[in-house]
Amino acid sequence: MRTIILGVLVGLCSVVVPDATFASMITATSSGGTKAMYESEVRAYFTDLPVMIDIAQCESKFRQFTDAGSVFYGGAGQEYIGIFQFAAAIHTVPARDLGFDLATVEGNLAYARHVYEQSGTVPWQSCVPAPVAADATLELRITLMKTLIGLLQQLLTLKLAEGS
Repeated sequence: MRTIILGVLVGLCSVVVPDATFASMITATSSGGTKAMYESEVRAYFTDLPVMIDIAQCESKFRQFTDAGSVFYGGAGQEYIGIFQFAAAIHTVPARDLGFDLATVEGNLAYARHVYEQSGTVPWQSCVPAPVAADATLELRITLMKTLIGLLQQLLTLKLAEGS
């Protein structure tokens, strides 16, 4: 019945809105929402942990569902589920035991927070942005640049004094 109603709505929308923008919105919403909606949910849910937003972008590009409305499975062998691409064989049962359904946006996000609280970003290491401070020579280069600027300022002061 739901499929029939959605089909009628999409058909009506394509008549009223010829470019089918609204019709495509209804179709996307029937599978739980649009990619932009999921991205907004991830950003809102992880405002306190921006690294998790970067991880979601890297892992799935914020996809929980395919364009056809099925749960998104990615990776080699299509064995990783949802926004945070959890290995289904490893994480489905522990997530369910905690009350999280990885096939839903809410469950995927909540379980991601749980995993982060237990292990940090280690499970998503390939998607963690490298920190700028990882450059061991950065502090040394900054100190040398400050010294160079100080010397150039002294040289300029001397040159200006010579010209007077």
